[in-house]
Formats: sequence, structure tokens, C-alpha cells
Amino acid sequence: MLGRSREARKLLATDSELQTIVSDRNSDRTGEACWYRFVSRISNQVLVKSSRHLLDQLAGGQLFNVFSAIGSAGALAGVLAPYFLAYDQFTRDRALTDEMLARFPAARSATPNRHLESPRIAHFTDTLQEINGVALTLQQQIKNAVRTGKDLTLITCDQDPGEPWEGVMNFAPAGEYRLPEYPDLTLRIPPFLDMLRYCYEENFTIIHSATPGPVGLAALAIARILHRPIRGTYHTSLPQYAGQLTGDPSLEQLTWKLVLWYYNQMETIYVPSKATGAELIEQGVAPERIQVYPRGVDLEQFHPDKRSTRLGLNPVLKNRLKLLYVGRVSREKDLETLVEAFRRIHGRCPDTALVVVGEGPYLAEMKQQLRDLPCVFTGVLRGDELSGVYAACDLFVFPSTTDTFGNVVLEAQASGLPAIVSDQGGPRENVVPGKSGLVVRAKDAEALTEAIIGLIRDPLRLQAMKRHARQTMEQRSFETTFEATWKIFVGDAAEPEPALSEAV
Repeated sequence: MLGRSREARKLLATDSELQTIVSDRNSDRTGEACWYRFVSRISNQVLVKSSRHLLDQLAGGQLFNVFSAIGSAGALAGVLAPYFLAYDQFTRDRALTDEMLARFPAARSATPNRHLESPRIAHFTDTLQEINGVALTLQQQIKNAVRTGKDLTLITCDQDPGEPWEGVMNFAPAGEYRLPEYPDLTLRIPPFLDMLRYCYEENFTIIHSATPGPVGLAALAIARILHRPIRGTYHTSLPQYAGQLTGDPSLEQLTWKLVLWYYNQMETIYVPSKATGAELIEQGVAPERIQVYPRGVDLEQFHPDKRSTRLGLNPVLKNRLKLLYVGRVSREKDLETLVEAFRRIHGRCPDTALVVVGEGPYLAEMKQQLRDLPCVFTGVLRGDELSGVYAACDLFVFPSTTDTFGNVVLEAQASGLPAIVSDQGGPRENVVPGKSGLVVRAKDAEALTEAIIGLIRDPLRLQAMKRHARQTMEQRSFETTFEATWKIFVGDAAEPEPALSEAV
């Protein structure tokens, strides 16, 4: 409490406009707006300090100290309570007005109200500019929403949002936090009061959260204050990532508790694969609250005709059959299994090479482990460079057991590459076994080796699988899957997916 008092006095002493209002009761300045700005500033500072303290305790496994951190953060509600109550009452008044307009058609026609005409979705996310499958999916969703006139707004929080995007509302973060075990992953702490005001003014009818992080927590609180339904997408296996990155089972279990608490607040939980839904059910989520939603691929960007000569000019790869991995180069992707398998494959089939596209904390070690073998590490690729490398390779290998979906598996097949994936996680649902790819035992280097060598030694089968991979993806364009996804999001899907309890 003393810390918050000091922050308030400091802000008051340095805010000349606020000092004028306090000292001059006859000031013609807009006092309400000034007070709002003052409360927003101090609440952001307190929120940042409380959040960092809480995250420090969680990262350090100091579970008993977590409660004091939560108590400290909870006191922030006292500062913001008048605004919470005001927005709560304003929302109730607005709901009464909407009900009256709905009952009296003449008044409704004279008072246009987007809220009454069509669903308006605010989709909160903490990833949009990053290179990952979730960001790619959200980018395509907003592009298709703008193209088709759907009322979707992506709400994000980024210090450097890049060029303005139609349909995207970015808030500069109040603060940031870098995870000790994952230093290149930044948690951004959103300016909560500003987000709340924006959502009230825009009168969104549905709140959707793509993250259980700070931005997602803001979405949950806003939904409660504004009495809006909240739905969530579970797209990242955070507990497994926490366990693999730290080697601490207790931290994995704690992450599960936090993730489950968050998603149990959702009316509906959208998952990218049945395997992901089954995992949540196993952890205690009710099956009827889980729904699978479709995801697609850019069929023009990823195409066999995009074949690039870049790799063929590399002397390491010349005249070799090329295996390809695209994605984050990190241990949670089970790349140690790929390293061991490729050593065995090259020993039996010397005319093979491995191409790795991406960056990550395991990159230096992976390079060292494969230094005596024909391997090329391209770093991160985008656009035509990426699609050109896909089309120039022969087989896509993705051993990850933690991915909930795996966009790269779709991109590879659209480029005419059979995909070999593990039997754990979502990627296996994107492969037609024996036709567009193969599914092998997870974390089993010998099984992965035999699957790849079997295709290498059967070129006719390999060519047939390349053709079938492309044909399979031609039914999964971004445009087609967005229309189906939108119907699911607004509750207008004609034939919803079967209950997960029946489907898995």
C-alpha cells in the first residue's frame, strides 16, 4: 500500500494538468478526462510491478510467496473499482436499451445499432507479428474478415506493432516481462483500463481469447465487467513446454493448474485438433465445452511450382535427396530425435541431406551435433524464399510431440512434400497415413529412420505421395476454412463437430 501511495504522490507532483484541477476548482479543464488519465497511469504502474513480482515467484517456484503477490495485485482493484462499477452499470443500461429497440421495430429502424444487427467479435491475442502458426492463422483470419465484411477486431499488445492493419487494434504495453527459461519470449502487460474503455465504446458482443497470458486475463476481466460471453482458443501446449524447457515436473503441474483455471472460465474452448481436445478432457475439462475448428493453408503461396534453385546451388545439397524441417529450433520440438535419426539415415543412405529452417535456443547445439553431416541451416525464411525451399525438398520431417496443430505440416503438403510426423499431438490429424505422409512412434529415432528409408528406397511410392499431399491440401484453403470458422465462432455452424468424447 505504501508503494502505491508513493506512486500516486509522484504522479500527482509531476502532472501539471492534474495539479491545476486539484488546486483550482474553477478550472475549465475537463476534470473527468484528466482524472481518468491519472488513474490509468497509476494503475498501469502498479499492475506492472505486481505482475512482475507474481511472475518472478512463479518462475522461481516460490509457491508460498505467490499468495502474497496475488494479494498485492488484488489491491489494485480498489483503485479501479469506481470504473468497474460504472462500466458495469453502463452496460446494463445499454442492454435495457437494446431490449427495448428489439421489441419496437419502428424505434429500431430509426436508431441503427450494429450491436443488434450482427455479431461483433473482439479477439484478444498476445501473438500477431511473431513467426508461428497461431500468428499466421490470426493474420489470415483478419484479412479474410476484412475481405468478406465480417465484424472481427484483433486486439493485441505490442511495443512495435509494425505497419497499421485494418481490423487490428494495438495497445502499447504498460510493461514487459521476459521469462528466465525462455529469454526470447516476452510477456506484455496490457494497459487494462484503456482496453476496457475501448471494448465498451466499440460495444463488442463476443469476447474471444487466444491466450491465457496477461492479454487473455485482461480479456476475461473485460468480459465479466461488460457482461459479455467469453470463448477461448487453446492452441499451445504450455504445460508440456514448461516441463521440457525447465526439466521440472512440479512447474509443469503448476502450469496445468493455471491453464485449466483459465480455460474453465470459457463458455466454449476451440481446439485445432481432436488430440488437443482429448488432452484437455483428460485433464478434467468437460467434453461438451470443447469444439474443433478448422485451419487452412495458402495454396498459392505454397505450391510445387515454387521450387527454388537456391538449395540446388549449395554444394552440400547438390544431387542429394533433401529432408526438411521448418519450425522453432527448440527442444520441445523433439529435434534430438531427428538428429539421431538423420545420423542413422545418412549412414545407410549417404545421398541424403537435411535442411533446417528456423531459429531457436537449440540451434547452436544442433549444428554442433550435425557438424560432420550434410546439413544446411537457413535461419528464418519468409515469403517466396520459404515456399521455394519447401518445394525444392523431397520429404518433410516433423517429430514434435507438443504441437497442437502444426501449420508447417499443411504448408509442406501444399508444396508437394509428404510429411512424416509423430503419433502424439495434433499434426498427425493433418496427414493421411500412407498417402500424404506417415505417422511414426513418438520419440523413437529407429521408427523415424525406418519410415524415411522406406520411402527413399521406393521412389515410385514417394512420387505418388507427393501428388496426393498436394491434392489433400487443395480442399483446405484459407478462404474455405475461414468461412467455416466464422460460423463456429458466432454459433451458426450447420453441422458442428461431434462431441470429443465420441470422436476420440
